[in-house]
Amino acid sequence: MNNIFCLKRFSQLILNDLRLRKKIIFITAATLIIFSALMPFHVTSHTGAYFFILYLGGFYISSSAFEEAHDPRKAYLFLSLPCSNLERFLSKWFLTSLGYALGILAIYYAFSWLSFIMNTFVFHHYMQVLYITDAGLWLGIKKYIVLQSVILLGSILFKRHALIKVALCIGCLFLLYSLFSGLLAWMFCADCIAYPLTGQIISSVYHAFWLLLAPFCWLLTYYRLTECELK
Repeated sequence: MNNIFCLKRFSQLILNDLRLRKKIIFITAATLIIFSALMPFHVTSHTGAYFFILYLGGFYISSSAFEEAHDPRKAYLFLSLPCSNLERFLSKWFLTSLGYALGILAIYYAFSWLSFIMNTFVFHHYMQVLYITDAGLWLGIKKYIVLQSVILLGSILFKRHALIKVALCIGCLFLLYSLFSGLLAWMFCADCIAYPLTGQIISSVYHAFWLLLAPFCWLLTYYRLTECELK
């Protein structure tokens, strides 16, 4: 088991990745701080701006998670690190999904408290602090983790412009799904009143999507990573 996963090696991988990307992390954090500082004080008490930063920044970072594996000059160093493929995959996943979401949330929450203090003691105006235990907040983070798995898979599959190519693939899949649903509606309902059938199909696909998408993408990403090592 120690050859497959070791917590010490895993933590060292994360620290090593953070050191290599410290410039990008600094720029991202500075951008977030400036963005939060320029927002109206009441905005930081809501989750809308947080989700905007989470999805936009998270998808961009995830799309470049495995860029070392596609660069001949960096691939050897990346694939020869003293760790297992599982640790290599989990470190990338953690930094671009849960770690990123919680890190951004911590900064955003700090600015929410700063806005509360400024409004209360300077402007004498009561403002609610970001409700960090809100179920909607954590549901949005869960959805980000699921959708981010698709971008992470695109990062290992595509050498360049992974985010754009993933968006195009998703668009094509939705188009095929719409055509398939329309075909079923036409086949089983001659007068084109197929709303019950179409609704059942959409409901089934929707639940299967959120349940199976992330594990499926993580598994493909892991196996693609092992193929990169063999090459």
